[in-house]
Amino acid sequence: MRKETRRHQAPVEVRALNAEGLPEKIGGIAAVVNVVTDMGWYEEMIAPGAFDEALKDSDIRCLFNHEDELILGRTKSGTCSVFINAAGHLEYENTMDYQSPTHTDVGVAVKRGDISESSFQFVAESVEWTNSDKYGPMYMRKITKVKKLYDVAPVTFPAYADTSTEARSLNEERNQFVEPVIEPVLSDAVRVAMARYRNY
Repeated sequence: MRKETRRHQAPVEVRALNAEGLPEKIGGIAAVVNVVTDMGWYEEMIAPGAFDEALKDSDIRCLFNHEDELILGRTKSGTCSVFINAAGHLEYENTMDYQSPTHTDVGVAVKRGDISESSFQFVAESVEWTNSDKYGPMYMRKITKVKKLYDVAPVTFPAYADTSTEARSLNEERNQFVEPVIEPVLSDAVRVAMARYRNY
């Protein structure tokens, strides 16, 4: 099981302002369910309820750009909350602390609209590969259960794992769902007859 990164294009929002006019809280939608995303060579969808168990077991951080040292909040400390909203999507809300230079930089950038996307890192536990209307048989990946949710993150650019590594890992995963092509066992006599037929 590998750590994966996905983004969502809904804006990071200012949820409340403090006396200085800076965001007291920021938040947004980290992941949507039942929405098909084109990943470039396959399609992907997160099933409703996929995050339910992970939310119970994960101590989730809010990190700027997924950088460990740029921490904005944490569910264990109560400075960040990550939850399923009324529409079934994964949402987060983080309380800012402007004694931290990181919080100041991020708060100002969110208020200005310079930071406009959210992202999350996770490990999938259960997936299904089915047919995609765009890419063909067994090219729709449906994530039915997330094992661990590491962090949610306001990001300047969407961060993804290395493309070749990701593609190789996903192809290996997909191949577990594809029925192998079984070559017929032919006798030598049949092979000779077929070869003669092709030469006519």
